[in-house]
Amino acid sequence: MLPVHTGVQPQQTRSPYEFLVSSPSFLNGQPINIQILGPAYRGLLLEARSFGSNTALGFWKTPPNNTKFLQCSGNPRGAVTHSNTNIKTRQTTYTWLPPNSGCPPVVMFMATVAQSHDFYWTNVKSKVIWKNPKATCGAEMLARTWPAAALLPSLLLIFLVYL
Repeated sequence: MLPVHTGVQPQQTRSPYEFLVSSPSFLNGQPINIQILGPAYRGLLLEARSFGSNTALGFWKTPPNNTKFLQCSGNPRGAVTHSNTNIKTRQTTYTWLPPNSGCPPVVMFMATVAQSHDFYWTNVKSKVIWKNPKATCGAEMLARTWPAAALLPSLLLIFLVYL
């Protein structure tokens, strides 16, 4: 999630950006709106991910003005990025849809946000959102990935890390 800004490194200071996420949980078929709060920005790369994964999860609805889809992890709508360097603000809303199957127990949004060509921050993360108990997008991934004995301690760790 690094931009190709030759000769420029990401900022090492705390990011001035954070996420406003429309819901604390997700349910397949139900959109989640995300806004990036902070100073106006010109560029971004935005994905949804499960905890500990580098794979884009779910898909984005039609990107707002000045942005476009970016294929990530083989998913043609797995990420949203800027289509130009026009100013974007907190009024810019990105809409994500969870996958129809294989939903993990938690999801977070991750971004690289560029205030300008020379000033950008990587690893900007949202708080986690939880899979709604009514979701039908599959505990099958959870059962395959997590041994039952490790599930509760792992979920507690995830929760504590993102408080």
